[in-house]
Amino acid sequence: MIKPVLKALPAALAAVALFATPAVLSAPAHAATASTGRLPAGDDVYRDWFTSHSNCVSAGQGGIDRGHWGHYTCSEGDWFWHLWTDR
Repeated sequence: MIKPVLKALPAALAAVALFATPAVLSAPAHAATASTGRLPAGDDVYRDWFTSHSNCVSAGQGGIDRGHWGHYTCSEGDWFWHLWTDR
């Protein structure tokens, strides 16, 4: 009973590690307005969470393009990316 579980354990751990580690993406062209890290700047306002860095950056840049805020931060959480903005 234990032998099949032990044989499957390395594959299961590899699958968990694959999904638990966020992908590191190259910086977008508008990196001057975006920052990535764990802490937002100053008194930024929390907006939303995203499952990928690219979705967070798209939402942040979309807000800048529409004039909703002047800068944004995509901070890395344990499982998600969090969008913070200056207003």
